[in-house]
Amino acid sequence: MRRPDWYVKQVRERTSIADYASKRLTFDRRKSKPQAGDYWAPCPFHTEKSASFHIRDRQGVFKCFGCGESGDVFTLCQKLEGLSFVEAIDKLGSEAGLQPPESTPGERVAMDRRGRLLKLMARADELYRKALHGPEGRAAREYLQKRDLGPDVWAQFGIGLAPDNWTWALDALAKDGFTRDELIAVGLAKEGGRNGAIDVFRNRVLFPITDSQGRTVAFGGRALAKDEPAKYLNSPETEIFHKGAMLYRLREARELLARTKGAGFVVAEGYLDVAAFERAGVPAVAPMGTALTEDQLTLAWRSGAEPILCFDGDAAGLRAADRALELALPHLGPERTVRIAVLPPGLDPDDVFRKSGPEALVALLAHARPAVEALFERERARRGLDTPEARADLKKRLMEAAGRIAHEETKKQYLRALTDSAWRLFAPAPRAPWTPGQKGAKGGKGGWQKGPPPARPTDALKRIAGLSQDRRVEHMVRQPVDYPHVLARGGDLFAQLPIEDRELDAIRHAILDLWAESKTVDREALSHHLLAAGWETAQARISQWPPPMVRKTGESRPVPGSVPGSASENSPGA
Repeated sequence: MRRPDWYVKQVRERTSIADYASKRLTFDRRKSKPQAGDYWAPCPFHTEKSASFHIRDRQGVFKCFGCGESGDVFTLCQKLEGLSFVEAIDKLGSEAGLQPPESTPGERVAMDRRGRLLKLMARADELYRKALHGPEGRAAREYLQKRDLGPDVWAQFGIGLAPDNWTWALDALAKDGFTRDELIAVGLAKEGGRNGAIDVFRNRVLFPITDSQGRTVAFGGRALAKDEPAKYLNSPETEIFHKGAMLYRLREARELLARTKGAGFVVAEGYLDVAAFERAGVPAVAPMGTALTEDQLTLAWRSGAEPILCFDGDAAGLRAADRALELALPHLGPERTVRIAVLPPGLDPDDVFRKSGPEALVALLAHARPAVEALFERERARRGLDTPEARADLKKRLMEAAGRIAHEETKKQYLRALTDSAWRLFAPAPRAPWTPGQKGAKGGKGGWQKGPPPARPTDALKRIAGLSQDRRVEHMVRQPVDYPHVLARGGDLFAQLPIEDRELDAIRHAILDLWAESKTVDREALSHHLLAAGWETAQARISQWPPPMVRKTGESRPVPGSVPGSASENSPGA
């Protein structure tokens, strides 16, 4: 089904993208220039405070400089209202007072069939809801009320009942003139039984699944019988339902998100989980019995830059969290990220809501991990880290995972953050701090003796380091690169130096990382390490350092900026 080019052109010419958008967006008056046909507004596809959504009315196009969405008035209508291209053309044409051209016989048949199937689903939804309130719904009502789901919740979520009967839906819908083949086409019946077909949903509590326009297109069913092998059952793919491209309660979640002005909604695992979050005032959606797909994640991002992916704490939930994180990685960027929330083992959101109340559910979300932390913990937990080979393998896997991020700056930041996390994990435990100028443990003068940990950097360290901008700090960081032996005795002090310059601090971390791995440091290895961690600016900085000073034979002058207690001060001829 399509519309002729001349009609599409006519609709485009009669439609102002600014007029269409003005009914749905709030223009920034200070930034917009109506006389030039130039308009700005907060983007409807991601959460932002500033107006980065730009409309050029004379050209009939839009572009968001935050999330990258762009297109013409048809694209905008499709995305905002969840319509197909043809539906968007017809809607805008109708608003412009145009009549669509006559459809071909084949197109009319297709439109008539789709309309009839949608009508069938609407009637089935109505009958299932009535069944829940009828005599056959007693057991289902008791089950729901035991889960603290009362009549008000049934109405809010459109919950119904498929009675325990092999042909209940077939018989009931036949009275309205719907055929066996039509019920099979929408997934309410399947071939089998004496009469050639049986109901798909039997003895199940049903949750209707609607499209972006609120039309019922499928159902999800929860078994009432304890011995039922399939606890949850969902409608199959049909002409009107494409489960991988839809999310349960998406329309309602968007409305709630607009009211709460959050950063994104929760993507949960099941229908009852969504109901728990929504009752707690948290916008939530769920895939329909399948792993989260790329299309579904894109739908979530269009409504908010930072959805929280929430999973049960069992083995299946942890696997689902891993898959979702892997799915998100290539698409992460400034306006697209995720947080991961994993519940305690044995609990799901519905359990938390019923046992501890909505506040506990909201509190769990407050502890959701950023994607970078979830990624690090996932890789760290894959194997033990008691050997150098295992630690090297962890670093390799972290770098490979970050390398799958397409957005270059985000990739660099991930490499940097993951490298820092690995360094903190592998860094040797610091020895107890020492107080200089006291008798040593063996009573020798001028030795070192354990002292209480300082509450802040000692005055001696402050005098050595000075301000973070002081060139002396850079001398201090540079010394172990050219004279790595100073780390043998001064490594702990070097690790504790107060350094505010982020590049110098990254270089210091890389030096300690290399020393912990191989007990040596050189400029080439340091350069490779910094580049792998995404620190190109720090690598460029060390490339500008002068070559190491070479002492003349017998000269005892210390290297400028030497670390106290290092070999350069205390070892003869160092």
